[in-house]
Amino acid sequence: MWKERYLDQDFVERMKARYFKRKKLESLKPRNMAIIAIDLQNYFLSPSGKAYLPSAPYLLKKLEEFYSFSENIGLEIIFTQHCHKGNNLSRWWGDDMECEGDDFEIHPTLRKFSRQIIGKHTYSAFYDTPLEKILRERDVDTLIITGVMTHLCCETTARDAFNRGFTVIFPIDGTATQNRELHECSLRALSHGFAATPTLKDVMEWMH
Repeated sequence: MWKERYLDQDFVERMKARYFKRKKLESLKPRNMAIIAIDLQNYFLSPSGKAYLPSAPYLLKKLEEFYSFSENIGLEIIFTQHCHKGNNLSRWWGDDMECEGDDFEIHPTLRKFSRQIIGKHTYSAFYDTPLEKILRERDVDTLIITGVMTHLCCETTARDAFNRGFTVIFPIDGTATQNRELHECSLRALSHGFAATPTLKDVMEWMH
């Protein structure tokens, strides 16, 4: 699977024209929202990381701006931190992702926002974690999914959230993966049956 630096303003605008339904976002009436920040670790976002994504610089800049805005209006941000050893992911990918070391750490650009961190060991942030319990206790009904990778952990978490009764917002430029084809495939499927797919800027304007 090839890697490319695809995430930029031109790509975002083209995806918005194809998959964003403004009426869908404007129809949402959340009681309480939270942001899920998925696996924003050096493993994916640092140039020295084992699974470095070339679009990381663009994503980091956009998420830093969005998380700062969200904290200022009191929106909760829940981070996940991924590792796996000897499970189905290890067998599929042919190796483990260690639960220690620099690759495991949250990227320095976003570490200041990671006051709440939930460990996970497979694609969904809900599977065998306390995430749903935490969200129910806080009366959260709407989730904004951000992080990496778009077509794996982010999409799986979005689908799982929808099936558990949460309203899902999946910003076009709030996630990144290996290439534009994988990213677009997720947006196409999610916008059809699972999530509103605006840009981060659209979300910020909507929340004002």
